[in-house]
Amino acid sequence: MVTIAVIIPNFNHGHLIEQSILSTFDQSVRPNEIIVIDDGSTDDSVTRLKRLEKEIPILKLVLCKENQGALHAAIIGVQNAKSDILMFRAADDLLAPGSIKHGRNAFEKYPQSKIAFGEIRFFRENYSDGTVETLALSDKTEFFPADLLLRLWKPDFNLPEPACFVKKSAFLEQGGLMEEAKWYSGWLCFTSIAFKYGLTFIPEVLNSFRLDANSYGTSNLRNRKVQRDVLRYLVEQVMNLDQELKQRFLASGAFTIFGEPLRDLLEEEKDSLPTDSDSLLKSVLPQDYLGEGLPQHGIPGVVTRRLHETADDLALLKDLPNPMIMIYGAGTQSLILMEIWNLLSLPPFSGIVVSQTDGRSEFQNLPIIDIDSLKDSRVDLFVLSSKSFELEMAAKLDELSPSSQRLSFWAKELTYFDNGKERVSAPAGNHGNLAR
Repeated sequence: MVTIAVIIPNFNHGHLIEQSILSTFDQSVRPNEIIVIDDGSTDDSVTRLKRLEKEIPILKLVLCKENQGALHAAIIGVQNAKSDILMFRAADDLLAPGSIKHGRNAFEKYPQSKIAFGEIRFFRENYSDGTVETLALSDKTEFFPADLLLRLWKPDFNLPEPACFVKKSAFLEQGGLMEEAKWYSGWLCFTSIAFKYGLTFIPEVLNSFRLDANSYGTSNLRNRKVQRDVLRYLVEQVMNLDQELKQRFLASGAFTIFGEPLRDLLEEEKDSLPTDSDSLLKSVLPQDYLGEGLPQHGIPGVVTRRLHETADDLALLKDLPNPMIMIYGAGTQSLILMEIWNLLSLPPFSGIVVSQTDGRSEFQNLPIIDIDSLKDSRVDLFVLSSKSFELEMAAKLDELSPSSQRLSFWAKELTYFDNGKERVSAPAGNHGNLAR
């Protein structure tokens, strides 16, 4: 029988942890264990958790005296897990109905599988308004051997932990969560397992992930030194894997998701990195992210579906003489967005706005402009183009240009079109009910 442990680190999420745990317990098929590691919370988390521990027989509570971080807490969770299969979740996530059943069925159907991955919903406040990201490998639960998975792999593919079930034995064999890899520790471990043993894809939303500008990963992305240290560690680890697994990383282009920060590291520290490290970053054209036709997978799929959802509002831009349309963000999502935007024959972009220019003057032949210089300027539409920083972008626009039209992809309620209707989104800083 397949046994499953859900591991949830918690630090000061007392106002959300109960909902997270109940979404895990109130499943049609329950996990065998729910392991919550409180990482030295100073709010009312422990009081709430001790009460839940008495009410939920499969809940095991581990209390840490001092805060040592979510990653350390997750490792403690693994040490306490007795089940064959592990699932890692955040304290503010919501497990989708049927998730445990889907995970258990996947391993019963494909006992050779070491890891199963499903779809993930990103949301801000109301999960029903969330955005689903999927690998779109199949319309049924299906196992993909490593060689086939590599042939299907796209440059933006990612395996976030909250949508993964992983066999504990394979997890430990691969080294588990390495603290030096910090917020990318799950990516390193799970991607290594998938490239080594293959992956079972589950075409169902398994988890709803709450977007938070102050989350562990997003907040650390602002610290360029820490980010570089982490990327350096990832490069060194992968380049020192056994030859077969290393070659699969090189062939996949999986490191492409790290974009400009990785490119800068490989150029500036080439002499101190393992030989041929620059091979990790493949030369990728924007169309390489898409495949044939309009895509459904990954970030391209998110962009395509959102542009279709807002097609009526975007069509109004065509009636404007020389509309000023600015992309907010200069990363991978912007490359993908520009390609799909052109395929849909939408009006051309006028430029790229960023919070920091870092000396850059253009991106894909479009001028780069500091967002602060656009205060009081007429912009017909801002297109927010970053999963990690979309909330911060919206907050900045609330400050500089609160009445500006904007299109968001991940937190849909941040979208605003002035089409004669009441504003359909609350400002980014307002966490109350959405105006309708």
